[in-house]
Amino acid sequence: MIFEKNIDHPQLKLLFKALDSSQTGIIITDPSKKENPIVYMSRGFTEVTGYTEEEVLGKNCRFLQGEKTDQKEVDKIREAVQEKKSVSVTLLNYRKDGTLFFNQLNIDPFYIEEENRYYFIGVQKDVTMEKHYQSLMEQAKMEADKRSTPIISIEDQISVLPLIGSFPSERLTILMRNIMEHKDKTRDKYLILDVSGLSVFDRALSNYIVNLNGWLKLLGTELLITGIYPRMAITVLEDCEELNAVKVFPAVKHALEYIKKENSQSSDLLFKNRI
Repeated sequence: MIFEKNIDHPQLKLLFKALDSSQTGIIITDPSKKENPIVYMSRGFTEVTGYTEEEVLGKNCRFLQGEKTDQKEVDKIREAVQEKKSVSVTLLNYRKDGTLFFNQLNIDPFYIEEENRYYFIGVQKDVTMEKHYQSLMEQAKMEADKRSTPIISIEDQISVLPLIGSFPSERLTILMRNIMEHKDKTRDKYLILDVSGLSVFDRALSNYIVNLNGWLKLLGTELLITGIYPRMAITVLEDCEELNAVKVFPAVKHALEYIKKENSQSSDLLFKNRI
């Protein structure tokens, strides 16, 4: 059955008028029929997708899908329809003209007792601009986080990375990307990680530093930590004993003195071997 908008029923006419006044796209599908076809669509659906009633009624709404549509989200819809459950997803869909848009789709089942059958109502909202602004905000945040963790080359083959504030998982990911980019451009023998500006030194950061130390060793770089105060040291070592493998100094100047001494001893040893 196709829901006719011009049906001679005052309440249904009022309902269809209200649905058509919405700027969102609204469809009703009939899961009792093969392919769960669309049996009603609002004017808002045409505004969102570009398709007319003649092109839509009687068809499954998969015509909005394309190569870039996330099939995992589509599977959620299929499962919800099979189990007659509500579902909310955001899909990358295609308009009639081929342009992409982010479709925030909410689907709910409803039961008509007189017919003893279920229908599904789908409410579609174009959230492309919201997604665009969200992406811009995330990029701006990533850029801000990148600038807040600058890697500073202070001497030949020596760089310092000051950590300031807290480091949730997403910021740790950005930090690792910064270190990898820096390592690709330099041949540092030493990376000094100064933690004196940290507000929290938790287990996640401890594990991160342990993994970073192993990765840098493979690339021929020694990791040195500076700025750990006594109370922090006790807490850190209780949480992660593996950090004992990393050399720790009170301040950056002490790490530089260690490096200078190490390089001096290496030079003396090389000189003796030549003699």
